[in-house]
Amino acid sequence: MKRTLRKRERLQHGTDFRRARAEGRKLTGRLMLLNVLRAEDLPGRRLGVVTSRKLGCAVVRNRARRIVREAWRLIQEQLVNPGDVVVVVRRGMVGCSMQVVRDELLRLLKAAGALKET
Repeated sequence: MKRTLRKRERLQHGTDFRRARAEGRKLTGRLMLLNVLRAEDLPGRRLGVVTSRKLGCAVVRNRARRIVREAWRLIQEQLVNPGDVVVVVRRGMVGCSMQVVRDELLRLLKAAGALKET
């Protein structure tokens, strides 16, 4: 079964990315930078992934995006509604497994207070 992020689950417009990066909480990790914007006027949980050309060729950038999206999909139910998250991939992520990326994403989201209390 193919499971992709629906349109309403993705950040698509530059204005959404800029708002999340300007107004959101910024967290820095070894593999990624995270901007978390929690606001009640947002339609739900949305993810945006930024990969720079400095990361590598298109194959490397696309793989990094796929890994981040899959990690997001697996932890999505643990997130507090609503909010926008922008993930800026760093060079350290190249060659990392999905489990390592998932753990880093969970750690940063927990630090941002974006996870539900368990």
